[in-house]
Amino acid sequence: MPQENVVTTMAARVASVPFRLVRRAPFQPPRKALILHPCCISQVMLATPLLAVLKRAYPQARFDWAVSDWARPAIVGNPHLTELVSTGETAVHQLSWSQLHTLIQQLRQEQYDTCFIPSRSSLLAYVAWRAGIPQRVGINVRGRGFAHTVPVPPPPGERHAAVVYLALAKTIGIDTGPEGRLPMAFYPSDGARTAVTKRLIDEVEWLGDVPLVIIHPGGGHGPYTDQNKQWPVERLVRLGNYLVRKHKTRLLLVGSPADTGLAADIVGMMPVPVANWTGRVTLSEIGALGEMADLYIGHDTGPTHIAAAVGCPTLAIFGPSDPRVSAPYGDEGKVMVLWKDGGRLDGGRPFSWENGVSVSEAQKAADKLLTRKP
Repeated sequence: MPQENVVTTMAARVASVPFRLVRRAPFQPPRKALILHPCCISQVMLATPLLAVLKRAYPQARFDWAVSDWARPAIVGNPHLTELVSTGETAVHQLSWSQLHTLIQQLRQEQYDTCFIPSRSSLLAYVAWRAGIPQRVGINVRGRGFAHTVPVPPPPGERHAAVVYLALAKTIGIDTGPEGRLPMAFYPSDGARTAVTKRLIDEVEWLGDVPLVIIHPGGGHGPYTDQNKQWPVERLVRLGNYLVRKHKTRLLLVGSPADTGLAADIVGMMPVPVANWTGRVTLSEIGALGEMADLYIGHDTGPTHIAAAVGCPTLAIFGPSDPRVSAPYGDEGKVMVLWKDGGRLDGGRPFSWENGVSVSEAQKAADKLLTRKP
């Protein structure tokens, strides 16, 4: 399946003509609704505030979520959801036409009356329409939401994904609450909480007597890995050493199996003790660790959003991606994002951390998060 491009956008604009000619019925409160937002972990996390306000407005309605297998762990424990529908291993545009038809038939059989589509995707608009869902509320940019019965333009001047997603609720008349940061939601399993508590005692010998700092050095997970997102190893090492010296912290590395080599390099370069759980921890366990840790350090990746969602003081170091679009949303004052606008791609040159976030900047931010008032 092709990704969104000029051709698909033009096709969506043409396809939207007959939909615009049909008189739209007033929006009706849903009874059985679907959130069609498959990818990826960070973007799924940024849509959890939308789910929360929808469930608050329609407490008797059933809400399901169509999600990729990669992003499924981000919402598997969310109590507002009844069922998770698999859209495939990764992104929907990677499905064959046969697989796409199977997904559409599966959604049709569920007989949803409403579908919420936060993504700016003509393909997802097509899926919801072909699945026969009568009410389709979704973002419409340059005609990509051609089949939506309630097309929603992004709010003027707003770029952040979470705010854009919440526009779906506002458009159908839902009060999304006071302005400001709306926290994401993540629910670690009780099993994950028990497992990490035992391992912290047995393997790290951490009893809560010193600050616990979680470091995720990777740049993503699976097909969404981007090495450009990874802060240079030597800077992470210097930051870790500083935190141990000044705050007497206990350091713990986490990450996916793909990050094991990176973590081994960090361990080898650090003169201070550091526990290494890289490749041996699930996303649910990272969330459970975040509930107990004093600080989480990571990049623009799903685990960083999970740490912020459980209320862990989070230092997110951004490189080529723009935090004005995808920064984690957590409790006010508990999330700090470091980013240099000049670090973006410029004039066709590849991204470089040379002028990116410095060690001293990260040290100052970590100091603030570790010494904040409860």
